[in-house]
Amino acid sequence: MCRYERDSRSEEQEIDPEELDASIRADQAQMLATGQSVLVFNAANAAIVASIFRDFYSHAQIAAWLLAFLILVVARIVHARHFRATQPSAEAVRRFLALWTLGSTLTGCLWGAASSVLWLTPDPGYHAFALFAAGGMAAGAVLTNSAYLPAMFGYIAPDVLPSIVGLFARGESTALAMGALLSAFTAVLVILGLRANGWLVSVSRRRLQQEALSAALHQRNALLHAVSTAATELTTTAPSAAAIPDLLESVGAAIGADRILVFESATAPEEPPSLLHFWQRADSPVALDASFFAADKTRAFLSGPLLAALAERRPVTAATRALEPGPAKSFLERAGVRSALFAPIVVDDAPWGWVEVEDCHSERMWKAAEIDALRILGDLIGGSLARQRYVDRLRDANEVVERSPTLLFRLRMDAKTPRLVYVSHNIALFGYDPWELTDPARSLADCVHPDDLEKVGASLARAAADGRRGGMVEFRFRRRDGGYRWLDARYAARDRPGRSQLIEGVALDVTERKEVADQIAILAQTDALTGLANRRSFIDALRRAFADAEAGGAPFSLLYIDVDHFKDVNDRLGHASGDALLEALAARLKSHCRAGDVVARLGGDEFAILQSSSRDAASASVMAAKICALSAEPYLLPGGELRATVSVGVALFASALEGPDPMLARADRALYLAKENGRNQYRIYSETQGPANNFSI
Repeated sequence: MCRYERDSRSEEQEIDPEELDASIRADQAQMLATGQSVLVFNAANAAIVASIFRDFYSHAQIAAWLLAFLILVVARIVHARHFRATQPSAEAVRRFLALWTLGSTLTGCLWGAASSVLWLTPDPGYHAFALFAAGGMAAGAVLTNSAYLPAMFGYIAPDVLPSIVGLFARGESTALAMGALLSAFTAVLVILGLRANGWLVSVSRRRLQQEALSAALHQRNALLHAVSTAATELTTTAPSAAAIPDLLESVGAAIGADRILVFESATAPEEPPSLLHFWQRADSPVALDASFFAADKTRAFLSGPLLAALAERRPVTAATRALEPGPAKSFLERAGVRSALFAPIVVDDAPWGWVEVEDCHSERMWKAAEIDALRILGDLIGGSLARQRYVDRLRDANEVVERSPTLLFRLRMDAKTPRLVYVSHNIALFGYDPWELTDPARSLADCVHPDDLEKVGASLARAAADGRRGGMVEFRFRRRDGGYRWLDARYAARDRPGRSQLIEGVALDVTERKEVADQIAILAQTDALTGLANRRSFIDALRRAFADAEAGGAPFSLLYIDVDHFKDVNDRLGHASGDALLEALAARLKSHCRAGDVVARLGGDEFAILQSSSRDAASASVMAAKICALSAEPYLLPGGELRATVSVGVALFASALEGPDPMLARADRALYLAKENGRNQYRIYSETQGPANNFSI
């Protein structure tokens, strides 16, 4: 752990031996974990050795030996990868090294077990292979485990010692030579491992010493950098949102403090101050959180003299031990504070609060640079808060405009072509940024519905020609997403001598009003029960068709429909069933008519169809017969199945008719005759037949 000396010799820090040892162990652990892929060769080599020595062991022994290898290798690889994927603590490093050493030792034991072949066969060839296997794996151990000597020796000792002992135990000259050779080779490997370990440790040591020197060199500038960073951040961001917490950490770390806090003074003298921002060093000897300060309802953070100094807008230092007995001293003692530094925060030339730095390690002699840095930080926070107040006032005023449905705009009439030069920020309601629409390359026609361009241009031209009268126009404005909204624009021209004319005005979104008006118009022409055209709408359509036919258009037919015995349905089943029957019949009529036909409910159980392009009685007869047939099919109503029929009266367009009303009267007379003759049939009024026989089936 680095010990921060809080005096003038802070630049001459020396690295803590315990921290050095811990850092070296961490480096060693990372080196071991990085080389974990080499473990795969243990399993591969074990398979080769097992295939060669298979004649000397049972299948169960070979399988158990290989399985042990596989389990151990997989476990060590998983353990190493898990270690590399985390940020290990000192305890985690110690645990990893211990488990790695254990794994290396167990792996060496498994290889040592392979040397038992020396007692099972006198063949020098197998002895040589056993020596080769033991020495080769020992060399691999130096490669992978030399970073940590306990792991290296834990591997090599159980790996080669059984082979050396076995070779010397045989007493044969060849075996003795092999044992001596393996012993010498092992000694060389141990020497190489020790040298590699010493080199790795020295590299770690030099790196840590260089880091300590670099820290000492940078410490002189850290405080200046933190304050300059604070100045930059607090002039570009909202301090209460994101900047201050990060800046407190930067300044607190540069000063070497345990905690740094920002308080806002209460508006009334009897009320406690509020803790707004709080930072604490992770290794602080007394770990607190913001709730500690919130729990103290008295908030007796400062004694009278300290408050007086802050009121005079000057920094002040204090040692907890030297304070007068009272609430302030008691509170600081419970917080573990041994010395503190305070700097005032002034906003709009009035005391706002203070920033406080606390040291829990020692009674600190605060340096002039540290006092100046904290004073500057307080001034920066105060200036930033003052600026934020001004920005908030501007934002509040702008929000009034942005949330308003009324757009403000200004157009310039260049060569009688309007171009938008200003639009208020609430144009964002339509998906645009103001600059997009005021771009000189953009035309107002890009945002106006093509069908409305002519009337908008004409209205603007009139306003430009007579600026005193102004103008107004309703048009569809294109949103960014391609949809349209109705705007009601009102404007007037403003003369600028010698310059192009300006038109200024407001535009209100009236889409909902237009939609309501359209819905009212639709409801005025629609039957509420069936959704068909009502009597008024049907008569208007009949008049239009009559006028078109008289002007040379296609002739048409009028079919007058009445439900047979509908009163009995209402009396027997109730009006709800009667309404359901009318709705079902209306749906059938609508579905069997062409797009150009008009289907209407005239009232009660009476319906009418204006059959377009019906040139003669034959086509009208086909339609009437179809209606009688489809109407007679059973109806599935909420109360059960119902059968009903209709009677139809048909009138054909004739130029001799004086208008729609006589034609409707003819259809009504034909309908009456259909009912008189037994219902569930149709009659066509024929003008060519005599008065006594004016109707035909």
